[in-house]
Amino acid sequence: MKIIKTFIFPLLFLFIIFLVLELISIKLFPEYSQNQIFKTDFETEKGFSRISKGKIQHFHYFKNLKTRSKKNSIDNVYNENLSTIWLFGDSVTNGYGLKYTDTYYHSLEKYLNLNNKRFNVISISEYDNNIDNIVDIIEKNQKIFKSDDFLIFQFNYNDILPSSNKTTTTNNITTRSEKGFLRKLISGFDPIRFEYLHRSTFLRVLTHYASIVKRKTSGDCKTRGIGALGQYTFSYGSLKYSEESKIAWNLFERKILQLKELTNKKKLKFIVLISPISLQLENHQKLNFHNYDLKCSTIDGREQILDILKNNNIQFSDPLKLFEETTKIDIEEGNFEPLFFEYDTNHPNSKGSLLISITLLDSILNF
Repeated sequence: MKIIKTFIFPLLFLFIIFLVLELISIKLFPEYSQNQIFKTDFETEKGFSRISKGKIQHFHYFKNLKTRSKKNSIDNVYNENLSTIWLFGDSVTNGYGLKYTDTYYHSLEKYLNLNNKRFNVISISEYDNNIDNIVDIIEKNQKIFKSDDFLIFQFNYNDILPSSNKTTTTNNITTRSEKGFLRKLISGFDPIRFEYLHRSTFLRVLTHYASIVKRKTSGDCKTRGIGALGQYTFSYGSLKYSEESKIAWNLFERKILQLKELTNKKKLKFIVLISPISLQLENHQKLNFHNYDLKCSTIDGREQILDILKNNNIQFSDPLKLFEETTKIDIEEGNFEPLFFEYDTNHPNSKGSLLISITLLDSILNF
């Protein structure tokens, strides 16, 4: 009886407290009550899979390149007699948080078919990819392309980084610079946290606010430093990093010209797809929970990328206008819904991905 009082009652009390906090969290944060499970790559019969925001995603190797695919192997749907639209990008093209039928390239393929345009559509991507990784992949795999194929490079505003901050690719594995001991320790715990602990809304909310606390989400631009614009520090030229940002954009321009030269050499149709961010849109402030402030910028990131592409005669697809028009109509109707995932400034949701596919379709048909 004494043992029961010593151990069971306190544990029961803690369980009840946790249950109450869980129910309160579900009520106050319904967006964190579902689609919060992530699981790193695991092997399957025909390739490998992962779980992203509760969605099972399948990948296969096609000509030694990692591709997002349907459940069936891509070898079963590739037609040698057709031209191919090759899509190279990062987590946006990887389909972060999306089932396959919600990705922009699945919709693109369906719209092309409706226009009696038949292509192989192949997505090659990975989280944290940037133009350095992608140029390297393309250079090493030039034999896969045929004349008149399309090569689509999906640009992300977090691609703009000074060389000291760029990811590096070694033996086809993308890595970042050495992490500190504490971050390594936390990273080792991440798979358990993302796959199991995120099943609890309360623990997910705790993670949400912990990420806010560890960043500088208020104060003047220079005091906040990287916290002022986060992953968009260099694309938008955060006040404290304006010189580094100019260097980063120059590095990017040299790389995009290198990519253009590669596509010219192989006689490919080259298009840069500009992935929008929620900071560019009305009514998306709730997603910006780290309080990134465009008033801290010295560069208009969108104008900068457009100038580079126009000055170098590079075709591009820019969905921002369609994002703006859609948002405006939804607001006027009183039916506003974000075009990005909850508390995420970077990854379009299924509706945002659909708008990307519509814009890209127009760019391809009018190339």
